[in-house]
Amino acid sequence: MRVSKTLSALLSFLKRMEADSQKFGKDDILEATGWKPATFDTYWNKGQLADFISEVDDGIFEASNSLDVSDIEFAKLLSQSKHRRGLGHNCKSKLSKALLSKSRDNMLLALELYNRPSLENRMDAFVMCFCTAWEQFLKAVLIERDGEKSIFRKVGKKGLKETISLRDCLEKVYTQKSNVKKNIEQVAYLRDQAVHLLMPEIQGIMSRVFQSGVLNYTSKFEEFTEVSFLNSSHAGMISLVGEFKSPPVSIMKSTYGDVASEIIELASSVQQDVESSDDIEFAIPLNVKLVFATDAEDGSTIAIARADEGIEGLKKALVIEKPVDRSKSHPLLQKDAINQINIRLHERYDTEKLKKHLVKLCSKTGKPLINKNCFEAVLAKNKWKQSDNRYHYKNKNPEYHYYSNELVEEFVKKIMEQEGYLNSAKNWHNSRK
Repeated sequence: MRVSKTLSALLSFLKRMEADSQKFGKDDILEATGWKPATFDTYWNKGQLADFISEVDDGIFEASNSLDVSDIEFAKLLSQSKHRRGLGHNCKSKLSKALLSKSRDNMLLALELYNRPSLENRMDAFVMCFCTAWEQFLKAVLIERDGEKSIFRKVGKKGLKETISLRDCLEKVYTQKSNVKKNIEQVAYLRDQAVHLLMPEIQGIMSRVFQSGVLNYTSKFEEFTEVSFLNSSHAGMISLVGEFKSPPVSIMKSTYGDVASEIIELASSVQQDVESSDDIEFAIPLNVKLVFATDAEDGSTIAIARADEGIEGLKKALVIEKPVDRSKSHPLLQKDAINQINIRLHERYDTEKLKKHLVKLCSKTGKPLINKNCFEAVLAKNKWKQSDNRYHYKNKNPEYHYYSNELVEEFVKKIMEQEGYLNSAKNWHNSRK
């Protein structure tokens, strides 16, 4: 494979920067490679440089992972023809990138171990890897949201820096009512307090909890990283082959002694939680089916629900919705949506807080507000306007764009979760014009 002079020059430059722990800017890259600004922007916006370059501040970069890479390996990874997007391309912290990689590896290991029929203690192995994967993923999320200090405890007596626990991460990321949180807590309980009860007899009920946990992880991982958790060529998911029935109590007691009653109690308790929750984010209901139907006339396959759609795909499979009038589901034109966003922002937040998150001021009142450019930037950043969905509806003839009240709420949530989000979205959007 021939390596272009520009890619070879880029790798040499990155190796120098990494070896000397030097920060650099976009102009330094352009000077080293002879690239035009648009060439760098193409690689950067596609996430192809994410493995080797991290943006530590606006326009300030650091190099990593370049010292042991050959020119040919580097060129293959950056091949634009493959449209490759590096894991962590949208992260600023090197630590969060590393955690995302380790998290994905641990969840893959959890799946591989669980699906190994010869492994008798596969549930034990699964819960360990599953919890580790979630902890690493949530810490990456917290680092990008709140900074690296957010995942560390105060230095203890031994002088060692310790990170917060999985449960601490859950408290910071999810609400008390979240079934995603409830699912992880159930598996974490098994890991910490009840691993001695993970016997084959409870595999039936626990596999439903495990399956939901994996689907939740897949959905959240892809939402945060904008990269697929699994390649489409991999099956990779825990297979639910049916409902396992526990043997009689007498056989259980002869096998496990006094602890048999605890095993049965655990299975009954989880069963009750599953039935009372009746939510796919906590445990897979037994009436869920992944159905593939074949059209009788042309033999084409119609996917009713696909594994690569994760938790959202299964939710769609469970719910058959009646047609909804657009005027009820998406009643707002752009100006109406912007007006509603501004009303809700000023109802919920004081002016000083809004000034930290918003970038425009009203020429008449001097108060911060969302204008048309702000609105379009956030829509473009989240790809809400690219198709008909719960946030956006396009009327084709005549062409009008309508928006839902859900979009208004999600818009407010997005821009108020993180200072600088709106400014970053506007800069990105306006630079593309």
